[in-house]
Amino acid sequence: MTQLLTLRRGDLVAVVAPELGGRVLSFTRSGDEVLWQNTDLLDPDLQPREAVRRGATGFAEWLNWGGDKSWVAPQGWGSPDLWPGPPDPTFDGGAFSVHDLRPDSVGLVSADDPATGLRMRRDIALSDGGMTVRTSLTNVSEVTRTWAAWEVVQLPIEAADLRSGSVRVRTSRAASPHVLHRLVGDLPVISRDGVTAVQLTDAVGKLGFPNYDGWIEYRRASGVGLRLSSAVTSGPHPDDSPAQLWVQTPQTQPIAELDGFRSTAALLELELVSPLATLAPGESVGLLVRWTLL
Repeated sequence: MTQLLTLRRGDLVAVVAPELGGRVLSFTRSGDEVLWQNTDLLDPDLQPREAVRRGATGFAEWLNWGGDKSWVAPQGWGSPDLWPGPPDPTFDGGAFSVHDLRPDSVGLVSADDPATGLRMRRDIALSDGGMTVRTSLTNVSEVTRTWAAWEVVQLPIEAADLRSGSVRVRTSRAASPHVLHRLVGDLPVISRDGVTAVQLTDAVGKLGFPNYDGWIEYRRASGVGLRLSSAVTSGPHPDDSPAQLWVQTPQTQPIAELDGFRSTAALLELELVSPLATLAPGESVGLLVRWTLL
């Protein structure tokens, strides 16, 4: 059995899986689920349907459980200055130890990662109307490294959301987002009055928002949704984008650009990234993200 921790505060309940990358697998308000879960991999009790693999490599082997997790940026392969995941054996795919467990909060600490030289801590706490997630990366190697903390929240897309759901980003000026990946279809964008809105479509791709100004939110066709907020900080960010959006819908063919990854689910990722920080041994970089249910 995989260890699951249940946090409660009023009508809010979060289920955390320390052994599955320290992620939040479920977040409900009055029993209504907010997060996307991979039901191909998880049973109704949120237990894995298959053995957990720690050494998988390549997107085609990635066990994407769903929910909310923290990663390391910049991402890539073939260089010691890039995080080669997901999958990876330490962060997305690793087992975290449990610290400071309380009825409505918990701290989770990863193993030391030889690829990045980092140790990650996630502090998860329910709050009135939402939750906070603080990600801290500490350089435990003997050399200076440059990294950013990165939180990724996966949310479901249903048929009605493709017609009238949208992602909105508060922006400091009217500017087109960066197209980080255009794999299938397009994501229409309208920028007006300090907000950039992205219409959900049948697509697979990723946008980055260099003019992010404090929050990114997903409002579903039903009107409910989730807003993620973080401090606006100066300094270079991975992909020049403090906020990023990934969208995927089911496709009939594997995606060659993603190592043959098969997109079989409809979901999006709201992502926030800290500035890149040059860390001497023992130094840390952090990212605090506030969740507000809409």
